[in-house]
Parts: sequence; C-alpha cells; structure tokens
Amino acid sequence: MRSEVASALLVLSLAVATPVQAATVSVQVDLQSDHRPLNPLIFGVSGAPDLSHLAYPLIRRGGNSTTRYNWQADVHNTAADWFYMNIPDGNGTPAGSSLEGLVASTLAAGSQPLLTLSTIGWIPKPVQQKRWGFSVAKYGAQLVTECSYFGSSPPSWCTADAGNGRCNPAQNQTGFCNAAGYIIGNDPLDTSDISTAQTQANWVAHLQQRFGTAANGGVRYYALDNEPMLWNSTHRDVHPAPLTYDEIWQRTVTYASAIKAQDPAAKILGPVTWGYCDLFGSAADNCLDGDDRAAHGGTPFVQWYLQQVCSYQAAHGVRLVDYLDLHYYPQGDGVVDFSDPPNGSETAIIAARRLRSLKELNDSAWDSESWLSDLGNSAPWHYSRPNLIPRVRAWIDASCPGTGLSISEYNWGADNGASSALAQAEALAIFAREGVDMAARWVAPGTGSLVERAFRLYLDFDGSGGHVSGHSTRASSASIDALGAYAIHQPGAHVMLLLFNKATTATTAAVNLGTHLSGPWQLYQFSGSSDIALVASGTLDGTSINLANLPPRSASLLILPDSDRIFADSFDQP
Repeated sequence: MRSEVASALLVLSLAVATPVQAATVSVQVDLQSDHRPLNPLIFGVSGAPDLSHLAYPLIRRGGNSTTRYNWQADVHNTAADWFYMNIPDGNGTPAGSSLEGLVASTLAAGSQPLLTLSTIGWIPKPVQQKRWGFSVAKYGAQLVTECSYFGSSPPSWCTADAGNGRCNPAQNQTGFCNAAGYIIGNDPLDTSDISTAQTQANWVAHLQQRFGTAANGGVRYYALDNEPMLWNSTHRDVHPAPLTYDEIWQRTVTYASAIKAQDPAAKILGPVTWGYCDLFGSAADNCLDGDDRAAHGGTPFVQWYLQQVCSYQAAHGVRLVDYLDLHYYPQGDGVVDFSDPPNGSETAIIAARRLRSLKELNDSAWDSESWLSDLGNSAPWHYSRPNLIPRVRAWIDASCPGTGLSISEYNWGADNGASSALAQAEALAIFAREGVDMAARWVAPGTGSLVERAFRLYLDFDGSGGHVSGHSTRASSASIDALGAYAIHQPGAHVMLLLFNKATTATTAAVNLGTHLSGPWQLYQFSGSSDIALVASGTLDGTSINLANLPPRSASLLILPDSDRIFADSFDQP
C-alpha cells in the first residue's frame, strides 16, 4: 500500500504564443453530484448529411416544406419560403421517394430518423408537376412573382404566374386583395387535397412494411407537424386563421391517436413550437398574452399542453405525446447567421454576443440581449429571462412527469464562423448537462466546416470513432463568461472534461477534480484556426490538473482515467 499522496499538479504547456500571461480560471469537478444520462440523440441534425463521413445519431426531416408532403406521390409544398409551390421529388412513387431514401440510409448507418407528420389537413396534389397557391391570372397582380424575384434576368424555369400572395390594393381590384395588402379567399385546392389522420396513419403503415415497426428497427420518432403556430403566415394559402390552444390540442388528439393505433411503440413529439412566443401563448394571441390564454386559466400554452397530455393519459390510458418538442433560436442581432461565409457575424461585438446568448438556455438571472428584454421581467414568467431548459423542465415536472424534452430545431450561427463553432460545441454540452433528450441543429453543417468540428468533438474526436459518452456530472467554472466547464463521467471507464475558452486571449484552467485519479490522459482541441487534434497527453496521479494556455476561442476535450474509487477508499488509506 502506498502512503498518502498529496494532490498532484500537472501542468500542460500548450504550443500557443501569448503576448501576456494567460488568465487563470478555477474549475471544480464533483463526480458525485448532478448525474444525468447523456442521450446521444442530442447530437442530431436536420437534412441529409453524409453519414459515412460523420455518423450523426439523429437525422430530422423537418421544416416548412414537410407540413405539406404527399408521401404517395413524393411531392412537397414550399409554403411561404418559395411562392407556396408544389415541387415534385424522386420518381413519384413511395418506393422511390427522396424520403424513403433518407430513412433507408439513416437506419443503415445505425442512426434514428425523425419524421414530420402533416397535421394541417392538406397535402399537395398527387401529380408530378409544379403548382402554386397564388396565381396572378386568377387572383390579380402581386408584388413579387417567381420570375420578378430574379430581377431583369430571370431563369428559364421560373413561373411568372406564381405570386407571393402580397398585393397593392390600389392596383389589384380583383376583390382578392385586402386593405392590408394580402391575397385572401384563394382556393386551397389550387395546390392541395384534403388530408386526414388516416392519410398519415397509412403512411406509417407503409413505413412499417418497408422498414419494420418502431419496436423492430423501423421509424421510431414522429413530430406532429412543423411550427403550427406560424401556419397563418407560412401556410396561409391553406390555413389563414391563427391557431388556438384548443385547435392545436384537438389536432394532437386526432393525429397522435391514429399513429399510436397504427404503431403503439412509436414516439410522438409535440407541439413543435416555433420559438419563444408560443411557449406562453397561441398564434391567436399574437405572442404571449391575450384572450385565448385568458380563456385557459392564464396558463402558458406549453404548460397547458402538457397538462392535457397527462390528463388524456389518465382518462384513456394512452400517452399521446412522448416528447415535448421546441424550436429555439437566440434572438440577439446577428447571432443567427446562415450565410457562408458568415455575413458580418464574426465581428467582435456579435461574436461575444453569440457566446453570451447561450445563457438563454439555462441561466435564470440572464436578461436576453434582444427584443425579449422588452417583454419585461415581472413575476411569475420573467419573459426577458428565457431560462429555457430549466423553465420547461419545471413545467414537465409539475404538469406531465416522464415527458422527454426535445429541441428539434435550433441554430447558433453560420457553418464557418469561429464563434458559431464554439457556441455550437458549448450548446451541446449544455443540452447534456440540463437533461435534453433529443436535439437537431438546423441544418447539418457542411462537410469540413468549422461547426462540423463541434459535432466531431463529441462523435469522432480521434478520427476512429471516439465519442463522448456516460452521464453528465457537476462541473463549475469560476468565470463562465471566460471559460465554460462541463463534465461527463462513465464509471469504470473515463472522466471527460469539456472546456470552452470564450476569451479572446489564452486562458489557464486550474481544475480541481474532487477525487484522486490515476492513469493516462489525452487532450483534444479545436479552434477557428485549427482542426480537432490531439495536442497533449501524459499520465495523471492526483486530484488536480492545470491546463495552461488554452487558445483563444477554443474547445478542449480532456479525457481522464476513472479510478476505482471503491478500491481506493478501502485500501488506499494510510
């Protein structure tokens, strides 16, 4: 037996040139507290990435075009994103559809597909040709058409008759142009046919035949449409009226019941909110407070929705919604940027704001640096302080325990933004720590992009399938604005420490592990200027470790051995 060993201090001098001495931030790890299993489904994305390059565990098929999708003809409608237009895909049959190709490749890679079920009541007509919702010939002149969108040199494939549904009342005297400048009274049958819950159940039945049931390797996860509280905008050609609490719930009952009857093992996600406003109110209330909320006891929409899920289960013995599903985008100016390369969103001001905006996910004291601050901080809702994940987790615990939490659409910046990549990496760590069960970035980052590095840090940090696994446990930083710290523990295997240096200068992390660990360690790291690489390794025998000169705006993954603490406690005493 060895005598008592004092805490070892291991100093790693990383190859970083720093003009001044790096600031030191203390990090405390507690492997005994705040255990939460890490669900690999939080590392999901939307779109169709090359899974042979990086095996994302979850692939979501979502977005506005999935609200109206005809699975039998493989036709989608672009909604307000592009002139409310039906666009054919694939070969016009279910077996050759783009959707089934995505499902097949996802399942073959060992990943899980998340499919969007249409609940709006309309699907594109089953013909392999373009159709559009607001014909100029039928409804009169409109402000923009598919051809005029391109200016003086429109492409040959554009359709001059396809309008955007906006009009000048002084010029359009057809009776379809209202005083606010919108085409109204159009016929949904121009593009779409009626769809029912049975239509969607038939699709699930087809997927079962093709891939198996949810319990036997087939599609397991289905979302109840996409951002229904925005339909009066995104899909106003077929659903111009804003949705209410009751309409959302009734559609949930109708469609989720049909899906559960067809495949009882399927997992349903709802209500698929679009953002912060419909946490609290319906589209009918136009964000937050209004008559619809008042008619439902003043209860925030998502909390009320959860109450209905568990009330229905108590009355009928069926859990209609398994995951509370939210979409969330930080609202600060410039934070979300889809351009490539980033369109000015990597300025010092915006980059710093982007990294601070992560506090919207879980900091109850943080006032959003956006229009949300105008909503006020009065009790009980504290609108200006999103505190998103703890807020909705409290609602789940109070109103419908056992409901999973999904954030199936979010984004923290452009694919090739250095601060975007760092924010993405830390967002995933926050999801793990706060107990998110499923998440999908909009959209999958480009192959070789900076944001892809953030995902590879968790899914393939060593290029040989090394991935972050275990359960989240307590880690705290003395200065979260300078250095984010998160710990993942897999007993008997490893302790993984994730460190995010958000400062624009090098930072030293003085880490107290809280327990004696011994054995080999490795340090992986990336920044905006360097890809993921093993930057240091060695052997640890002690309770603390210093990581010197973590590069500015970098993400680090320290992999430590997990000592057998039972053995140590029993035999390693003086």
